[in-house]
Amino acid sequence: MVTNGSTIEWQQGQDALRDEVARVTALLRSIRDPAPHAVGQWNLGEVAMHLSQIWVSVPGLARQDLSRVYEGVPSLAGVAGDSLIRDMWDLADTTTLGVKSDPERDLTVLADRIETRAQEYFSECAGADPDAPRPWIVQGVTVRQSILTYHLLSETVVHAYDIAHAAGRTWPIEPTHAAMALGQFLIPAMRALDARTLVNGTKAAGLQATYDLRIRGGDRFHFIFNDGALSIVEPSCRRVDCHISADPPALLKVVWNRQSQWPAIATGKLIAWGRKPWLGLQLRGLLRNP
Repeated sequence: MVTNGSTIEWQQGQDALRDEVARVTALLRSIRDPAPHAVGQWNLGEVAMHLSQIWVSVPGLARQDLSRVYEGVPSLAGVAGDSLIRDMWDLADTTTLGVKSDPERDLTVLADRIETRAQEYFSECAGADPDAPRPWIVQGVTVRQSILTYHLLSETVVHAYDIAHAAGRTWPIEPTHAAMALGQFLIPAMRALDARTLVNGTKAAGLQATYDLRIRGGDRFHFIFNDGALSIVEPSCRRVDCHISADPPALLKVVWNRQSQWPAIATGKLIAWGRKPWLGLQLRGLLRNP
């Protein structure tokens, strides 16, 4: 196998993911009560079940075989071709149905499932092409295979935080892993979607603005808003309205609505400056989550 930059970078992502799998499975095995509320309408055990199902669906996309994904949810099979859902806004209902389809809430059992599925996935990654195109969760959207590793990393990091928080545990997020989840998954996924999919059209209507987002210890991107459409490009000499320097764990939690932006701003974890620094306060509100 020829080793190139993409392969080396992908291996680093897999190493980070291995670390996070070890952390979350150890966490799950240390908790006895799955009942505490975690996030949204889910309790701790339901979040753990969801994460175990993520470890079926995303590897299924990577291997281009979704035959195991819809066990217990036959009504979903084949509705989106090689992908999981037809539209991004079907995601919440689909994941809720998936969690309800499997009553298992024993956290040790779920930890074992995640660990086994992770081992299978890492074995399948060996010798694979990180740049090979793969269907993503939304019908008609294709991403590089390596992005699916960072998708798993993002899900594992965020839901480990949910589980620990619900259990009353302190759970620091590794900055390097958060930077990978943002720069190697979230941004590429946003780029792959239609320019208006994740934009709050009401708040972004008429806005012409360029943000320079700098993820500390990670990547840098220009977010260009154009009357409700968003393009994300590599930094250039274009005029920037607002620069933002972001601590990766803080930004990850703000993006996924695990914390308000205000404590992060107050503690210097999100800093804005430039011609129109007040735009920094608006950026989170310009985007919407599925």
